[in-house]
Amino acid sequence: MREVQRYSLVEVDPASHLVRVTRDGVPLGFTVTGVRLEAQFELGDGSGLLWMTEDSPYDEGLHVYLLGRDGGLEDALEAGATFSPGILALRSLGAEWVEFEFFQNGFLYRLEVAKQAGFRLFPPAGWKYKRRWAKHRLAVTVARKEGA
Repeated sequence: MREVQRYSLVEVDPASHLVRVTRDGVPLGFTVTGVRLEAQFELGDGSGLLWMTEDSPYDEGLHVYLLGRDGGLEDALEAGATFSPGILALRSLGAEWVEFEFFQNGFLYRLEVAKQAGFRLFPPAGWKYKRRWAKHRLAVTVARKEGA
C-alpha cells in the first residue's frame, strides 16, 4: 500500500455531506459521505483506499471507502459516536493494512483489506459497515489499548 494523490472530491450536497469522487480528474459514478479527504492509498492490486471525515468538531465521522481498480465502490466502513470528537492519526502501514487512531479513546485500530470478500458482521463499538448483510473486503479490529 502506498500513499497517492489521485483522488479528489467535488461537492454535491453540503447539507447532507454527499460528495462525488474523482480519480485523475475523472468523476466516478457514485457519491459518498464525507467532506474532507484525509488520506488516500493505492494497494498492490490497483484498488484505492479513501479516508474521509465530516469535518465536525463535535460529532466527527470517519468514512473509509475501498474502490476497485475500475473505479467502482467495493466496500465501505464508517465510525462515529454522538458528541464524540475524532482526529485521524495514521500510525503504521503495511501492504494490506493500516494502524490508526481516531476516537481519542486510547485504542489503536487496524484496518485490513482482504484479497477476497467474506462475511464480517461485528466490527468494534462505534464502527459499522455501510452495507450490513453483504460480503466485505474491509475489516477493522482493535489492535491494542494504549499502554497495554
